Amino acid sequence: MNTRMKLTGTSALALCLSLATLPVFAQSDDEVIQLDQIIIAYRADGTPVYAGDDTTRVDSEEVESAGASGKVDDVLRAQPSTFTRYNAQQTGVAVNIRGFEGNGRVAMAIDGVPQNFRFTGHEAMGFAYIDPLLLSSIDITRGANTTAGGTGLAGSVNFRTIDPVDLVEEGEGFGSQVKLSYGDNGNNRAGMLATAYSGTDFDVMFAATNRQSDNFEDGAGNEVSDTGQDTTSYLGKVIYRIDDNQSLKFSAMHYESEFGANSYYQEMTNDTVSLGYNLIGASPLVNLSVNAYYAENSMLYTESISGTGSYAGRNLITKTLGANVTNTSEFAFGNWLATSVNGLEYSRDDLGGTTGNVNPVDGETARFSLFSQNTFDNGPWEVTAAFRANSYTTKGVNVNEVATDIDKKSFDPKLTIGYQLTDWLQPYVSVSRTTRIPTLSETLLGGNHGDSNPSFFVPNPDLKPEVSTGFDIGFNIDKADLFVSGDRLTGRVNYYEMDVEDYIVSGAVSSGGFGYGFYNVDGTSKTKGVEVGLDYMNDLYEIGFAYTHTDSDLPPTTDGLGASQYLPDDTASLRTAVHLLDNKLTVGGIGTYVSTGPDAGSSNEDYALMDLFASYELSEAVTLDAKLTNAFDKDYTPWLTTNGKGRGRTIYVGMNLNF
Repeated sequence: MNTRMKLTGTSALALCLSLATLPVFAQSDDEVIQLDQIIIAYRADGTPVYAGDDTTRVDSEEVESAGASGKVDDVLRAQPSTFTRYNAQQTGVAVNIRGFEGNGRVAMAIDGVPQNFRFTGHEAMGFAYIDPLLLSSIDITRGANTTAGGTGLAGSVNFRTIDPVDLVEEGEGFGSQVKLSYGDNGNNRAGMLATAYSGTDFDVMFAATNRQSDNFEDGAGNEVSDTGQDTTSYLGKVIYRIDDNQSLKFSAMHYESEFGANSYYQEMTNDTVSLGYNLIGASPLVNLSVNAYYAENSMLYTESISGTGSYAGRNLITKTLGANVTNTSEFAFGNWLATSVNGLEYSRDDLGGTTGNVNPVDGETARFSLFSQNTFDNGPWEVTAAFRANSYTTKGVNVNEVATDIDKKSFDPKLTIGYQLTDWLQPYVSVSRTTRIPTLSETLLGGNHGDSNPSFFVPNPDLKPEVSTGFDIGFNIDKADLFVSGDRLTGRVNYYEMDVEDYIVSGAVSSGGFGYGFYNVDGTSKTKGVEVGLDYMNDLYEIGFAYTHTDSDLPPTTDGLGASQYLPDDTASLRTAVHLLDNKLTVGGIGTYVSTGPDAGSSNEDYALMDLFASYELSEAVTLDAKLTNAFDKDYTPWLTTNGKGRGRTIYVGMNLNF
């Protein structure tokens, strides 16, 4: 497949013309095969990803490096304009893109199933819970995503879990994998057992993981309290091929974790179930994907860490039910080749639980969207016109019996134009609009601080949606045979600006300064930045470089009703790997730098870290690996940290067994 860089784009007029002329310009299979030139990957719902999309796929090798520690934060923070709210006590992950996080500003999903659990506190106000040992890759989209799952204001992240194909060698039969790892700092033990069968008509897979750890020490040798955790996960998948063109896929995951955070010992569970149907039609006009899903998150406070808290027994539950339908058509429109993605999606969140106080436990949010993304390519030019038409309803009652009833609609278009200047360089420009509806956590805030602090919390059922308009301009690179035959340099350099109307923050909202709540900021809040992602590889070694510069004037929020979201002014990461002994031995290192930036509390200091890693293929079945993190034992506080210092020098050793 030719993977030269391409872009997505269309106009409303082109969209109407394309839909009106589908039967006339449908081509034979031999003719439309050229359309594969512009597709580099597929999302979980079958939607194509184009080289011009501001999308990063974190592959299995990078994800596997996070498996031993149990957190994917370091992997995500090494990507352009991507960060996390870091809490060493928490087992969840909260993704930050371009300085936006929490309350759905970044849409997070596991295998396409939305992760909409919200939590109000000194936190990111939203987490996704999954064991990194179950991951095969992570898809990150910065900016507008106009297809299924595109509910975020600043982007989206989809955590992909392993499939039977990851365990079974080419052909049919059984395949299994065992992963074991140990980290000395915090006595971190982790393991996974996965087995699968692949046959002519069906595939089946089951995997189980467990990890346990104690408190770790920071770079100064001090123990970081309440960082010990105990997590168990199960994953099962069944794929049934009805015939050569139709298939069903069922997936179920259960996650349970015990940890101490936010002054309480907690039990967290995450259950996701999905059923998908895929049809590849006889015509290139039909590639249909239908998905239904259910997710349930439950956070239970079991007891106070200090023994003096009054919220033991608090239970916060979020249930998400939804479905999406996507069809991808390939056709010719005059001398243009086209890919048209059209569909709809519906999802609903229902809150439940007890003793929520500031966190509402009675309410529902429903979302319905129609979307269309149409890409036209005639060789040098690539144009994509896309839109999402959204309808939102939010209803509920808070602890003070204050009700909210919001009904909003939005139309969010996106237009991208790219030109293939040379066979390896493609400049582009993209403009887009995104909308985020206020969450129940924001509109139905209530209760009080719960101790001698006289603060109380005020709901705001009149919150307006956040609306972002912005643009991206940059260029894609895909250069083969740059220095030696067979090498390749790929990457993207991008500049963006986002103007957000009615940005939502928290702060004092009543006289006397004791009443706090969420409110819309008047006028336009702005952020802009530069993103660089470059990858070079040849037969001997590979180099990956990421850099982000951020300039933000987003207004601050009050700590306790969310947390600081500001990215550092500058972040950079450099990853190198060398392959030796006929590729059986790989050694390398990862260097990261995080600068200072807008006030982020105790973490507003710059720092640099170095990790070293190695792996050796002992045989076709056995691979040994080792990793040294924070090699120089740096005493530092991670940027956007909720609690505690960063982990000191840690040695991880592990083994992968395939049979």
